[in-house]
Parts: sequence; C-alpha cells; structure tokens
Amino acid sequence: MINLSPRSWIAIALVALVQTVALATMVYGRVTLLRDGREIVAEVIPVDPRDIFRGDYVILGYNFGRGEVPVPVGTVTGDKVYVTIKEAAPQQWEVVSASSTLTKPADPAQVVLKGIVNYVGATPENELPKASIRYGIENYFVPEGTGLDLEKQVREKKIAAVLAVGQSGDVAIKALMVDGKRVSQEPLL
Repeated sequence: MINLSPRSWIAIALVALVQTVALATMVYGRVTLLRDGREIVAEVIPVDPRDIFRGDYVILGYNFGRGEVPVPVGTVTGDKVYVTIKEAAPQQWEVVSASSTLTKPADPAQVVLKGIVNYVGATPENELPKASIRYGIENYFVPEGTGLDLEKQVREKKIAAVLAVGQSGDVAIKALMVDGKRVSQEPLL
C-alpha cells in the first residue's frame, strides 16, 4: 500500500471531486437541453457520405447553416455567432439575421441558434459577408447497420431532424423523423 500523507489524500479527493462535478455538469446540461429546450423540426439536406472510421452516423446539413448566412462585418472563421431563424414553410427554416451577441428575438416564432463560423466567403462591397455556420448538429450517431439506409433517405429528402433549442442558443438533435414518424430518439441518459 502506498503511504501518503493526509494532505496528499485531501488533494487526491479534491481532484476527484472537481472531475466528478465537471462531468456531472456536462451531462446535466445535455439532459436539460433535450428535456426542456424548445422543439423545432428542420428539413435535412444531403451532404457527402460517411467516414468508415467513425462508426455508423448520418451527416446532416441544414439550409440555415450553408454558406449563405449573412454575418457581421469583421467575422472570421472560428467566431461564435447567434443566428436567428424563422419557419418559412413546414420544416423549412430560413435565416433572419446573425449577430455576435445573443439577443432575444422580438417575434416569438423566431429561434436563435448558437454556432461557430466554418468559413467566410468573399462578397462584393456594400454587402454583408456570407458564412457557413456549424451548430454541432451536423453528425448524428445511429444504431449499427442503419447509417447507410438513413443517409439514402436524407438524399431522398425523407428525413427531418427534431432539434431542441435552449434559451442560450445551444442546440441538440433530439430525434430523426422519416415521413413524419420519429425513427431515432436521443435518450436523455
């Protein structure tokens, strides 16, 4: 047995406690977002196929994340942005605006998503730069053996994503829907 001083044992216990609290906070944040976040359903658009080294998952794209999001002047790759979207048609959300700060939209039908700028494209003078935004909802892991079938359905535009959106703009995939039916639900734990 290792002979440690009482002070060393206290330090080890403190480190273990901090790590446990950090892990519990991450899990609690995810569970809270999925349970309490505002639920929206968004049409999914096809993206290039899967990577065999990362397991079965589906790559998802959204109209509100493509390279057409007008961002504030001076925005660069890696910046955090808050994108306000509204539902233009069932399951089809379009960008209203983007900002570097979180502001609650005046219209309760609008939703704010927090994202990271993937890249900023070149734009003509007197126009806001347009960017591609990554929200952390672009990959969805699925049960083994179902990824290829779901990707096929994404290409055929049969899939929609049920998203949970928190008041801070955090967003997570809650479920996938095929032809209006939930086929894959994210467990809370």
